[in-house]
Amino acid sequence: MVPMTLFLPLLASGVAGALWREHRRKKKYLTLSPDFPALTLASDEHGSSSALSKEVVVIDDAAEISHSQRVALIALAFSGSGTLVFPPFTLASIPLLSYSTFYFLTTILRSNDQQKKSALTIFEVASVAGTIVTGRYLLLSSLLAFSFSTRKWALQAGNISSIGVGAAFDPNQRRAWVLRDGAEIEINLSELQPDDIAVVHPGDIIRMNGEVVEGEGIVKQFALSGMLEAIPKQVGDPVFSYTKVLAGDLYIKYG
Repeated sequence: MVPMTLFLPLLASGVAGALWREHRRKKKYLTLSPDFPALTLASDEHGSSSALSKEVVVIDDAAEISHSQRVALIALAFSGSGTLVFPPFTLASIPLLSYSTFYFLTTILRSNDQQKKSALTIFEVASVAGTIVTGRYLLLSSLLAFSFSTRKWALQAGNISSIGVGAAFDPNQRRAWVLRDGAEIEINLSELQPDDIAVVHPGDIIRMNGEVVEGEGIVKQFALSGMLEAIPKQVGDPVFSYTKVLAGDLYIKYG
């Protein structure tokens, strides 16, 4: 059992790290307009479509969950090593677990009402609370990693559904345009080389996870709300497979 004199500062450091990231996290603004009629967007308080021109803050749920999943897996590695090999490693897992628990709660809050009330979510919340109270760090890290992983898979399933299963898995669509010697050429995804830069234009489907290295645009992406959302993408932002480019040209490093 970790002494309270160590546990509380470690716990607080994880929460402080999450709050600092929230403070520093770059907010993305998007001007919604009738140019994106394919999106299912929530109505405003007057009942009119939010596709009317206005500026809104958007959150890239897929990117946030991917980040949280990575942190939870690192916490799982530390807590597992602390349990099975070297007990002091458990101390390193505590701030990571408090950080992940913070994002677990924010993920639940961003989910739609149906997801919040689902039996799985209730079980997850009760299980996480129970493991925190009993100090079962390995079990807590396993639960958090499982929670973020299942939500990441659900978002990907939503992206596949949005473009159609046929389009997602059609062998004839497993191709990409890449820059080579200053020219765009079309190749099979199996022929991608480590230094290739893929180019996607409006209407194209992003075929693999990657990162934007040049350009900016807007991608149609499934969100925790259960709807498709328009997510701005620029240099340094992650992009995800089975999402569709709505506007702009993006240069992507897959991998």
